[in-house]
Amino acid sequence: YDLTIPFARYVAMNHNQLLFPFKRYQVQPVWRADRPQKGRYREFYQCDADVVGSTALLNELELANIYHDVFTRLKMDGYELRINSRKILVALAESCGGADKMTDITIAIDKLDKVGLDKVKEELSQRGLNAEQISRTEKYLSITGTNSEKLEKINQLLGTSATGKEGIEELRYIIHAALLSPGVNIIIDFTLARGLNYYTGIIFEAKAPPEVKMGSIGGGGRYDDLTGLFGVPDIPGVGISFGVDRIYDVLEELNLFPAALQVSTQVLFFNTG
Repeated sequence: YDLTIPFARYVAMNHNQLLFPFKRYQVQPVWRADRPQKGRYREFYQCDADVVGSTALLNELELANIYHDVFTRLKMDGYELRINSRKILVALAESCGGADKMTDITIAIDKLDKVGLDKVKEELSQRGLNAEQISRTEKYLSITGTNSEKLEKINQLLGTSATGKEGIEELRYIIHAALLSPGVNIIIDFTLARGLNYYTGIIFEAKAPPEVKMGSIGGGGRYDDLTGLFGVPDIPGVGISFGVDRIYDVLEELNLFPAALQVSTQVLFFNTG
């Protein structure tokens, strides 16, 4: 159960009373339908932070810095913040036969970490992509190097698309601006897809340090027309979330909880009258 959508409903219902850009954060329990396993709970706590009413990329930069500030304070060295752009994925879909291929491609790519490249190619074939389109997707997924090298390679592959060029420039802005914030560990990852179709621009995924086999501990992205589902279009937004329970598990496994944290109430006064 994704609370971003009820939040979009709230914004749509109250847009005449809100001052934009509107910022909020909240911590609440959420639920998922997935089969529970290590790090994937049926019920878990999530912290959300959103900015609504602005298309400025400064908001994405602020959210990236929030991730860095939180994980730095928690002494979670080695975390990674991976980013991509849904616009680049749209450009890939257009180069593979049309934007209608977007869902098929993103659903398959989203499974890459779990099933590997061969299975992803097999699924793309089952979803109707031909050999040339699958080969193009494989080239896209095989892009490696530094952030600058990745931007150069993706520009060669998809830079002729207006949508792709826009996505590339947005990534370039985030990467260059992040250089002004020492320590922010942002990595461009073109395999990042995030299967939720309401994302429209930059997408995020925060990864636990590699020595902890936990994977994602946060994620989010830009959703520029989510309120349109509730009859109020054209209210842009961007948001991130922290998986609180997963972060707790990572801190516990890395032994990062300070001993002084375990302090409980010593004296309690109450009135029975």
